[in-house]
Amino acid sequence: MTKTTQTTTKRTKSTSKSSKRGSSKAQRTERPEGAEIKEQKRRKEQPKVQLHPPYLYPSHILESELEALPLAKCPVPLHVITDKEEARKAIAKIRRHEVIGIDTETRPSFTQGIRYEVSLLQIATPTDCYLFRLNLIGFSVALANLLSDEKILKIGLSLSDDVRCLRRLRPFEPGSFVELQKLCFGYGIRELGLQKIYAILFKERMSKASRMSNWEAKELSPAQIHYAALDAWAALRIFLELRQQPNPSPVYFALL
Repeated sequence: MTKTTQTTTKRTKSTSKSSKRGSSKAQRTERPEGAEIKEQKRRKEQPKVQLHPPYLYPSHILESELEALPLAKCPVPLHVITDKEEARKAIAKIRRHEVIGIDTETRPSFTQGIRYEVSLLQIATPTDCYLFRLNLIGFSVALANLLSDEKILKIGLSLSDDVRCLRRLRPFEPGSFVELQKLCFGYGIRELGLQKIYAILFKERMSKASRMSNWEAKELSPAQIHYAALDAWAALRIFLELRQQPNPSPVYFALL
């Protein structure tokens, strides 16, 4: 074999080895791409994880829809408490329940510089609704202790305002107050008013005709009594309804 032939053979082998090395490098660079495609395919085939439960209720309700609904009624017996002995008996009955609805009413002022204190404290249980006329009997220690009892959940809306006004009558620490505005948000409801939240859940309209009436009148009218009772009972009913849903929001997120 001549030197020229040997040189050509070596060059051929060298080129072959270089080609193999190049092919090997190409394969090595292609493998990650293939692995990435497989990983993307695997992810697509995986079932999608639902991070939030499907909401069962609409987030809002239009005024026109609200006005078309039938009027809501409070179906439980109503008790107007006007003396301290009645109050003592009512509180004992209320304490038998683990969850209650609460609300307050204050006489509206139409004169600048004049402010009235809380006139009425409404407490609803699943079986009854009690209206304590605080302007007549005062905000007793027994009532304050009831609102401080952490074993009893108190359900309401805009509770910070109620607590602030009641504290002007007698200092107390609110125990286990559940704010519906926070709680309903966890179920997809974005309305902030009790009337609209109740309408979304129960397809009924709460009348607000007596809201600005005189809550320190000598005798409360039947319309006033029903209006006040319904506010407390509606708050309780909303909570009990939401608590039955398959994906409830934890109550501690809504504590005052």
